[in-house]
Amino acid sequence: MARRALVLLSVFLLALVALGGPRAGGREEQPEQFKLLVVDETRSFAASMAVELFARAVRRTGLFDLAARSVSVASSFDDPLRGQRPDRRYDIIVIVPRGVEDGTVNQVWIATRPFPEISLELRQAVALIKGIVNSGAQGRLRAVDVTDDALPGIFATIFIREGWL
Repeated sequence: MARRALVLLSVFLLALVALGGPRAGGREEQPEQFKLLVVDETRSFAASMAVELFARAVRRTGLFDLAARSVSVASSFDDPLRGQRPDRRYDIIVIVPRGVEDGTVNQVWIATRPFPEISLELRQAVALIKGIVNSGAQGRLRAVDVTDDALPGIFATIFIREGWL
């Protein structure tokens, strides 16, 4: 079962590379990038490589200044950044929970400040990330943000208090 979940996660994230959009480049003026932190709670090499592929797909859009952290948690529902000092404030924090490896969690969590406090452009960036995850996952994983589920909102509240958001 865990091996099947890893294979599905790998296929999903490989598909994300293809859906990541065109590479940013050229001489056109680029808009300011959103600060994105991807938090990888997965433990296996294969799952972490799949998260890396996801990060590459998101980076290819040219909309994000991407940082990533690999963390160890006892449970998918623990604060993955507890005890760490923020190096900067992020606009978006994407959490790939540990439970996606064994199928106990079928969501990727997107934490932001409350939607009434963020710009339309940032909301569109969140929608883009959700679209990439949801399209690539083909129903196996679903990206949820602070408007969809309580858990990203709880994490967002913690991250705001700790200075991450």
